[in-house]
Amino acid sequence: MQENANHPENPERGYANILKMMIFKYHNWKRSDGTLRKAPIIPVYAQSKNGRLLKIFALVDSGADMSLMPKDLALLLGLNEKDTETGTTAGIGGEIEVKKANFSFAIKNEHEKYDISLVTLVMQNTNLNVPPILGRNGFFEQFHITFKQNEEKIILKKVQPKDS
Repeated sequence: MQENANHPENPERGYANILKMMIFKYHNWKRSDGTLRKAPIIPVYAQSKNGRLLKIFALVDSGADMSLMPKDLALLLGLNEKDTETGTTAGIGGEIEVKKANFSFAIKNEHEKYDISLVTLVMQNTNLNVPPILGRNGFFEQFHITFKQNEEKIILKKVQPKDS
């Protein structure tokens, strides 16, 4: 029984410890073949180029090295794609052309809010049905992330950044 006393989800540890983690339920995601799949998709909040706060649903993908964003969303947000040549990246769906851009957003719940800024790859093909993806570089370093597949939830716990 003692070993469970230090478990982060144990309410006996105190209310302050519960506040340090954010729990999100999985959401349905319509795949390109039309089927629905429960996935670790979380809401993030970003300013549009017109100053409106947008709620965007992003897939937390432990298999992605980089974050990825559809071109139409990058345009809506007014992201400035870096003046670099178009590059390519590859994943399960094959190879696509991308450009880099800085993406700033917030993750929040009723008790906490974290401002995040990272480099994302903007897909240059506008015909792909892919949600925004939060990959390892720039995102996973900021949280302890627990996927609870059988419970269909994801837990984010903020960590202090490592000294470089």
